Amino acid sequence: MKQAIICVDDEDIILEALKDQLGPFFENQYLIETSTTAEEALEIYDELIEDNYDVPVVISDYLMPGMRGDEFLIKVHEKNPKTLKILLTGHANIDGIANAINKANLYRYIPKPWDRDDLILTVREAVRSFLQELEIRKQNIELEQINGNLERLVEERTAELGKANATKDKFFSIIAHDLKNSFTGLLGYSDILLSDFDRFPDEEKKAIVSTIQQVSESTYKLLQNLLDWASVQTGNIQFIPEEIDLRGFLSDEFNLQKTIAENKGLTMIFDSNEDVKIRADKNMLSTIIRNIFSNATKFTKKGGSITILLSKDDKFANVCVKDTGIGIKPENIDKLFKVNENYKTHGTNNEEGTGLGLILCKEFINKNGGDIYIKSKFGEGTQVSLILPLE
Repeated sequence: MKQAIICVDDEDIILEALKDQLGPFFENQYLIETSTTAEEALEIYDELIEDNYDVPVVISDYLMPGMRGDEFLIKVHEKNPKTLKILLTGHANIDGIANAINKANLYRYIPKPWDRDDLILTVREAVRSFLQELEIRKQNIELEQINGNLERLVEERTAELGKANATKDKFFSIIAHDLKNSFTGLLGYSDILLSDFDRFPDEEKKAIVSTIQQVSESTYKLLQNLLDWASVQTGNIQFIPEEIDLRGFLSDEFNLQKTIAENKGLTMIFDSNEDVKIRADKNMLSTIIRNIFSNATKFTKKGGSITILLSKDDKFANVCVKDTGIGIKPENIDKLFKVNENYKTHGTNNEEGTGLGLILCKEFINKNGGDIYIKSKFGEGTQVSLILPLE
């Protein structure tokens, strides 16, 4: 910002003396403007402000034709109270000085004839005081902006935390409800079997035991997925990436799931001739693949098929799992990855789901730098695509 000092006196010799004495100390950094009338000095002041000058100091005589010095300083004060005003005169009366002090916040009164060193020191101190005030105002504005940004950030983070807490509260209420239902079923069937064991024929006993086993397996899967998900949320799960031959890895998981699929009357096909190397956490990848394969088996009716395709491009491997199962309605696809949505569907043989499998898959695959996408047509089948970065 450019700086200027204005000197006002009706005697040219006084103005020349002021400029000669102040020039060597201030002229290199400050424009020194002079005027013989207060009216002209006000015009100069306005022009300087329009030209983006700061005016730290105004020095004015008291007794001048037209507007007096104290009246001039009061008008300057009205324009900018921060500009420091110095009254330099040998004719000022006590009322004029008091007027300037009370209405213009007069910085200093210096009687004529003045001491050169005193004048220079006074102007220097006035300039320093003005610049300090300017810097303080600038810093205050910056601090207000920082505080405003911090307050806005705190409000945003508070809102996010509130939303996250509400989401997790709902999620845990869903889990608690599911666990309660599972144990209610287990306790109910166990009580029936225990109290009337001899009354039931063997076939009914087997049916009850089979139901207990299914509910127990479903509850165990829910607890296992819940523990895995909690480990991810708290950062306690270890992430240990390593080089993986993806085709061989999928082949091993495929063979494990194939027996289950064939027992349900499904055809399972693995189609890949490509060698694909990725770097990922093997335990997480195993959890992802088993959940996807298990879902495809669970939601495909007898006589249906499941096809696993492996491909790659320059940057990513793509594992595509297609089934001819019951499919998902479009409005339900987004719910699959949200912890606050209680969306679960029974399998074609009434298999229980945990509601956490795909949420866990999303967490794990994101942690490995990939992503998961689902396309589905209700009543016709589902396609799940796993995108993983190549090594």
